[in-house]
Amino acid sequence: MKCNFNSVNIGFKAAITDKEIDSFKTTQQHFSDCYIMTSLESLSHTENGRRILKKHIEHDDKNPMLINCYLYTPTGLLEKYPIPTNAVVRGYEKLYETQDNEIIRSMDISVGEYEKRYKAKPWICRFTDDFKTYTFENGIPSHFMEILTGREPTVNIAETDFNIDLTSKKDEVMELFKRMDKDKNYSLVIGTGIKMLDGRTWHVYVLEDVDLNNNTITVKNKRGNITKTMNIDTALNTFKFIVGYFNEDLKPKFQ
Repeated sequence: MKCNFNSVNIGFKAAITDKEIDSFKTTQQHFSDCYIMTSLESLSHTENGRRILKKHIEHDDKNPMLINCYLYTPTGLLEKYPIPTNAVVRGYEKLYETQDNEIIRSMDISVGEYEKRYKAKPWICRFTDDFKTYTFENGIPSHFMEILTGREPTVNIAETDFNIDLTSKKDEVMELFKRMDKDKNYSLVIGTGIKMLDGRTWHVYVLEDVDLNNNTITVKNKRGNITKTMNIDTALNTFKFIVGYFNEDLKPKFQ
């Protein structure tokens, strides 16, 4: 099946539900789309993040067998990607067989088609596309967050820097952790580089909690939805970057 993706003016009449958004927390990762899955789950943690998810993912009000995802083009236009739930989009057979969550699957396909059209991922991510099944695999959180929300992440510590871990960014990270410890309304992800946590390099995790009283952070691996709490010094020596928003960063531009 070939889908028609068009730039549109949209009305958001059939937004996804809170229950569907909550399903992101239990949906497991099967492909190299950790940057998408962790970003979606992290956005579900805040009121404004959920508002954006409802605004940019909807059930088509004229065809209940379509999920429409909306992504911003490199020139700032909002583009609709209608993805069927009752038919397989050609080329994505393995994705339909493996990923049961229709919302996650539809977003993966939308990002894959977006990348085919615009080749917008950083070159280092596109360099590895030939070794992956789909073009939505291997990306960075800041790029996906921006094309979904229309806003560049306000928190971006060392995502594309040439650092190995966050030890050289300790002062900046600790200022962020102090804010997170007081303000729990955030949508943040944390990623490894060439170092490993749970045996994976270049992997993105949901940054779930900071507890300065116990000097720990808690992260979640979408491969199995496994949470892990660790000492902050261990985290600084393991992770490479942190990306995302606080709730106030995603408030409506026009009220």
